[in-house]
Amino acid sequence: ILTPYAFTETESGIAGALLILVGLVCAAITSPWIDRSKRYLPLIRVLVPVIATAYLAFIWAPGTRSPAAPYVICAVLGAASFSLVPVALEWAVEITWPAGPEASSTLCWTGGQLLGGVFIVICDALKEDDDQGDPKGNMAKGLVFMAVVAAGAVPCALLLGRFGGDGDGSSSSSSDGAVGAGRRAGRLQVDDGDRDGG
Repeated sequence: ILTPYAFTETESGIAGALLILVGLVCAAITSPWIDRSKRYLPLIRVLVPVIATAYLAFIWAPGTRSPAAPYVICAVLGAASFSLVPVALEWAVEITWPAGPEASSTLCWTGGQLLGGVFIVICDALKEDDDQGDPKGNMAKGLVFMAVVAAGAVPCALLLGRFGGDGDGSSSSSSDGAVGAGRRAGRLQVDDGDRDGG
């Protein structure tokens, strides 16, 4: 993505390292908090638009030919993406209860890996030939594709828990009691109560 714009391998490596390291630190901070509060939906509704905005901004980042923009965007992307993974997995456990947590976890990881493979193939197909494009061999179309996919996820994330009642079979459209909103006992809260003798 960055090499056609005259970024060195070192600069590209630093961008990748920032994405991973900042992401791991942020996930380590958010995971304990979300585990205590059980407020999955509000965090999902914040993180998904942040990720989409980062992907959108990254379309123009390589064209700046300065490492500052890719570094900042990769750090933001890593922070939001790595923080979202444990939140989404925990929320999936909550909404698929009484099914075992391995069912939702396996579906999420398998689906993510399959989609990742498909996106790699699509982005590779959208890459300019080595003798075409400005600059030659750029992946601008692939970046646009990724931004469109990320933007398409935003409405879905914002609508989570807004319809279909509060998850207990009621027809109320309010999300005040929705699983993952931190106000209704789902699988994890019930399990915590069992361990505490409640």
